[in-house]
Amino acid sequence: MDSFGTALLWSRQAGAPVPAGYAEALFGWLVTHADPSTGVWGSSAPATGMLLPVNGFYRASRGTFAQFGVPVSHPEHVIDTVLAHATDERFFASERLDACNVLEVAHPLWLTRATGHRATEVAAVARTLLDAALERWQDGAGVAFGPGDEAGLQGTEMWLAITWYLADLLGLAEALGYRPRGVHRPEPADSLG
Repeated sequence: MDSFGTALLWSRQAGAPVPAGYAEALFGWLVTHADPSTGVWGSSAPATGMLLPVNGFYRASRGTFAQFGVPVSHPEHVIDTVLAHATDERFFASERLDACNVLEVAHPLWLTRATGHRATEVAAVARTLLDAALERWQDGAGVAFGPGDEAGLQGTEMWLAITWYLADLLGLAEALGYRPRGVHRPEPADSLG
């Protein structure tokens, strides 16, 4: 879905023809197939819990809803699902944090923030994850993607985006002096109107 949304964006920006009904079919499928009880696509699995559905929600919503400024379906349930997932120690114990798993929590919580749903709990998770992100910085090297990795471009870019989203959830993003660009930009790249 991320790829389809990005292809739609790039085609529109290039002035290329987009088949009639393509955007409606893409967003219509996403809206009608989101589980109303979780707000995401897919279900929990014994070995991985909600890891894959939350990952899929992040990727699909980033490439579609976020890129076009369209509100997600069931945002309160997305928040409930993501907050519950963020307590899964298999992925969120401090020594296990990696950029993918944290970004997949930070972005959906940021994307659904306008609801105000469970705002105190969202802020608490944001503060905990922001503290963990800041502790990972290595002067002159950046940030490693995950445990056991060397600091590098991929980890640094992702953790900087994570830091911005979490800081913005806490009303602190202005103090950072930067704003994510590219795929992690917070503003929509286009609108469907």
